[in-house]
Amino acid sequence: MIVDRNNDIITSNQLFSVLITLIVGIGVLSLPRALADKVGPDSLFLVVIGTFIFMVLAWLTTKLIEKFPNSTIIEIGEDLMGKPIGILLGATYFLYIVLLISLEIRAFGEITKSFLLISTPIEVLMISFLLVAAYTVRSGIECIARMSVLILPLSLIPALIVMPMALPDADLTNFLPILRTPPMDILKSIPEVLFSFLGFEFILFLGFFVKDHKKVKKTSLWAIFTISIIYIYTVFITIARFGVQETKSLIWPVLTLFKNIDIPGTILENVEIVILSTWILSIFMTIVITYFGAVFLFSRLIKSKEHNYLVLPLLPIVYIIALVPENVAHIYTYLGLYSNVFGSIFGIAIPIILLIVSLFKRRPKKGMRKGV
Repeated sequence: MIVDRNNDIITSNQLFSVLITLIVGIGVLSLPRALADKVGPDSLFLVVIGTFIFMVLAWLTTKLIEKFPNSTIIEIGEDLMGKPIGILLGATYFLYIVLLISLEIRAFGEITKSFLLISTPIEVLMISFLLVAAYTVRSGIECIARMSVLILPLSLIPALIVMPMALPDADLTNFLPILRTPPMDILKSIPEVLFSFLGFEFILFLGFFVKDHKKVKKTSLWAIFTISIIYIYTVFITIARFGVQETKSLIWPVLTLFKNIDIPGTILENVEIVILSTWILSIFMTIVITYFGAVFLFSRLIKSKEHNYLVLPLLPIVYIIALVPENVAHIYTYLGLYSNVFGSIFGIAIPIILLIVSLFKRRPKKGMRKGV
């Protein structure tokens, strides 16, 4: 049995904040462009369809967690398919998360350099951010969850309040004609929405820490619903303001939206600077949670009682991988490939396969318990 450091436990309310800060990150900034490029005026319908599909997937994943409380993907795999398969699943999920961290930190560096710190080398931005994230990860999941509760309103509320100020320049005819996209094109575009929900698969190890695992399903579904409302709100205002063609031509249309907002009667001229500064809090939590996930899974693989000493050795690996993309275009090419291929495998296929297998297996013995 493994003794988990500090007996870290989080509540279902904290899980709600963790999931939202984890999922709403880089993806939302380019979501309107990706949807406008694929389905044009039917972007809102695609978000609704994608949300429904993902809520079903989330329900299936949480059913797996209910059947294996206080277990990670490693223990679930071991119980259902044997120890070698469990170790293989843990190792592949570890590599999957490391790649995700690397792409996120590179995208963060590119966006911050373009809009905030133009003269600062991107290497300095990434290293500084990774060092702060690594320090936070060493504190454990309970500290991370408490930070998520505090950061969630700080990172989202300012943006949600400022966005409606773009409506006076909006044109609702930008969503016309509706329902003209061929059904096959809509189906092919669903992965674009699923990319924006990427990160929910972390519930396969976050559920391990939840105090009342019976509330994991309800909390997770509410988190997905809340995120979908944020996405619908963002896509609606962005396309209504810029139109389909202009939205398709912008790299980060949401940031451009804030750049074009003028708040009359205030001394605040650069609204996008304030919004981007608060957005950094959200992407910080995204990277912290994914970093913790990688370190935690690796500690389970090597049967370690601590994860602290594994944090810093992982940092140079993440940094080197983050330098692989040559530019912003390559980053989003890699992110698209990551979402369509690896996201589909690790976020959809594997949890469903494990759930199906569990239906034909007897109820497993109690797995590794916290504090045992």
